[in-house]
Amino acid sequence: MYAILLFLFIVVTCYYIFYLIFQQEKILFLDIDDTLLEASGIFIYFKKRITNKRSIKLTPCEYKKYALKYSKEHFNFSDFDDPYIIEKSIINSKPLRHNLNIIKKHIIKGWDLGILTARGEEKTIKKIIQIWLKKQLNMNYILKEENIHAVGDIIKNYPGKNDSDKKLKVLIKYREDNTYNRIKLIDDNQATIDLIKKYNFEYIHC
Repeated sequence: MYAILLFLFIVVTCYYIFYLIFQQEKILFLDIDDTLLEASGIFIYFKKRITNKRSIKLTPCEYKKYALKYSKEHFNFSDFDDPYIIEKSIINSKPLRHNLNIIKKHIIKGWDLGILTARGEEKTIKKIIQIWLKKQLNMNYILKEENIHAVGDIIKNYPGKNDSDKKLKVLIKYREDNTYNRIKLIDDNQATIDLIKKYNFEYIHC
């Protein structure tokens, strides 16, 4: 009798573990810049004084340092509204292999993928990021278009007071829709990570 109960306990435990790992609907959202890749040939233009005539070119990585000290009025993001520049910045980018390996492991464990970027031009992002990601992952994986969000898109006009808040609102919408049991974000931006932590979202800070 004891052996039978032990056997049943093991079967139920294994089933429960299998369910937790493979059967839950899970989605991992990916930031783009300095998470998936180091972009090439795309810049943010900065003026220390708004009245200055000359601008300083910043990479997306450099921009993060200035963004902590200066308001949006000091920056020009016109490159991120240009479909041609956006496409080239991704095609010619340097892939961040460590983070891509993390993503591969999630796919193997049954996670869906989504894109959650501060960039604009969502239509262009949807077109190019699928091609780039499939090539870099070297896996037969389809990224669903409905899970791609570029919160800086001026046409879709995502709600939120800043990029981090807009990303949070997208995650909350997915939680409210109950499509996924687990929602996780991989992002390099500390402000975004700090914000979503307050709402108990899973995260990888890279």
